[in-house]
Amino acid sequence: MSTPTWLRRLALHLVVPCTLVACGGPELSDAEVPVTVHEAPQGLATDVTVSFQRGVSPSSSYAGVSDAWLQEGLPSTNAGGDTLLRMDRDYPAASGKSANALLRFDVRAIPVGATVRSVKLTVNVTNRTSGEGFFLYAAGRDWTEAQATWARATSTSTWSTPGARGAADRGTGVLGTLLPAVTGPHTVTFGAAGIAAVQAWVDNPAANRGFVLDANTNMDGLDLASSEAATAAQRPQLTVTYTPGFVHPGLHVSKAQLDFVRAKIGAGAQPWLAQFNKAAGGAYANTAWTPKPVATMRCGNGGSTVNIGCTDSRQDALHAYTLSLLWYHTREQRYADAALRILDAYADTLQTILFIQGDNSTYNGPLQAAWLAELFPRSAEILRYSGAGWTEEKAVRFGDMLKRAVLPRIINGWQGGGSNWNNSMTNGVMNIAVYTNDKALFEQSLGMWRQRVRETYHLASDGAAPISAPDQRNADGSWKSGSLLSSWRGQTEFGTARVNGISMEACRDFGHATMSIASISQAAETALLQGVDLYAEQEARLIASAEFMARFLVPHAPDKNAQLTIPVDSWLCPRRSEAVTKNGQPVPNNTMEMQILPSWEILFNHYVTRKGRSMPSTGALLPRVRAGGSFTDLQISWETLTHAGVGSVGL
Repeated sequence: MSTPTWLRRLALHLVVPCTLVACGGPELSDAEVPVTVHEAPQGLATDVTVSFQRGVSPSSSYAGVSDAWLQEGLPSTNAGGDTLLRMDRDYPAASGKSANALLRFDVRAIPVGATVRSVKLTVNVTNRTSGEGFFLYAAGRDWTEAQATWARATSTSTWSTPGARGAADRGTGVLGTLLPAVTGPHTVTFGAAGIAAVQAWVDNPAANRGFVLDANTNMDGLDLASSEAATAAQRPQLTVTYTPGFVHPGLHVSKAQLDFVRAKIGAGAQPWLAQFNKAAGGAYANTAWTPKPVATMRCGNGGSTVNIGCTDSRQDALHAYTLSLLWYHTREQRYADAALRILDAYADTLQTILFIQGDNSTYNGPLQAAWLAELFPRSAEILRYSGAGWTEEKAVRFGDMLKRAVLPRIINGWQGGGSNWNNSMTNGVMNIAVYTNDKALFEQSLGMWRQRVRETYHLASDGAAPISAPDQRNADGSWKSGSLLSSWRGQTEFGTARVNGISMEACRDFGHATMSIASISQAAETALLQGVDLYAEQEARLIASAEFMARFLVPHAPDKNAQLTIPVDSWLCPRRSEAVTKNGQPVPNNTMEMQILPSWEILFNHYVTRKGRSMPSTGALLPRVRAGGSFTDLQISWETLTHAGVGSVGL
């Protein structure tokens, strides 16, 4: 959608009067209710197979194969340009001298983080062998194709033992054995040791020194076509099957998105510069901040005021995230150091977040864990993959803390359906999965999201009752007695156009309902960065939910994140007083509590900026969000700074 169109729609929205039933437009007829398009659920990408062969693949321009053969009889002669690779324990014949070979493939086309599943080496045999095979070892030192000889690895370095036979020249483990009985193509399938060697090259391309091909006693020589062979199909070929890894940084925000915003800040563009200035000039930019982790966190609710590490940890997490963003956009080391000090303190200290069923002094443990899982990994992901000076050992230790202390409290969700608790937990599980490169956990988080988003927001097409959580259903699929009224906070009408998009917590208050919007959109963004389009699976539901809330918030919500209760029509929240209390007293029926929290950017960027969908009410809400009194609210932090207008950058 172009800017002029968006501005015209915004202007129309602001001048057209509206009712409390459907502010921003007329009520939809049942025929006009958006239809949800159900797509096949996606997961992480399946295995990929790639072959490396000079001049052939991955592309005809690939020149990443180096090879040479070494001859003891001519110890200073380089044969890197020969069309053959020769190996023998008696070359020339009856000399008793050896010949062996070097072979290396550049495998950087395989992304770092991928898991290697299988490896095959295919060569074209021009002189077969018999008896003992010729073995592939991992080369242990750098060598140069045009310089390697029996005596030297490069023009300036010698082998520790001539012929690359020393302990520093090659590994001792056999990665594969060449024993072709006939000439022509011959394939060796690597075992665990060979797969591990290639995995090490994928993880650290600088460690890739290729193979040494040699035999212990075989005097029946073996000749292979080299990478200089005239016939391209006869050149050595390495075929690797791998499972793609996670994109990093790829949690909540990607490197391309961060770089886009950094450029906007440098150019003085709005709204990014204003948001950056608020972050840099605010309390969360304090580089002298001292974290206050505890070993055992205890967070009360339900009448309990126990607060052991709870508020402190949220403040620590918000500081760490803000400091991480400031580090990325300024590259001032003081910001990175301050953020790392917080993360390291928690990695070294936090052991558990307590939750004991029925104990109000631990009641908020799962929610506290969810908030921390939403915030902390964002900081860690940015710092770990931006050269902030964090050692890999410390980065891993932080991930260990997340799995040890945080994940157990959120992995199983919260009984009672798709409240903001469950959506925060889903987002937190996904964050931990990406940060710790846990693919099984990521797949589990996708399932959690798919279940919870359908429970949280009601579409008219769902029918006369909203979708329930498994623990809310009877054996016949109907809602358990009382569960529907309590979960939906007194809302009783469903299945009609005027409730299309209503949130489970709308009749509680729009603050908690917005928390769900935030967590669900944040998780969808993370999934998209990892190649899974959850947005598309629930497009109609998510657009309807945002527009439903925005139609009320734009004309009625107060500024500066304040709260205001407004009267609504009889079909909205008619039994609110039975399910919601405030200050210990039942709230009036047919009322809603308005509050604008600093979210909405992520959904709007995806559906409008990327996809060109219409979200006029949400578009009208964004200027008020950006001008709000707070730019951080638990897991809702700096969304304008990270996601405003980024469009499809990096996708």
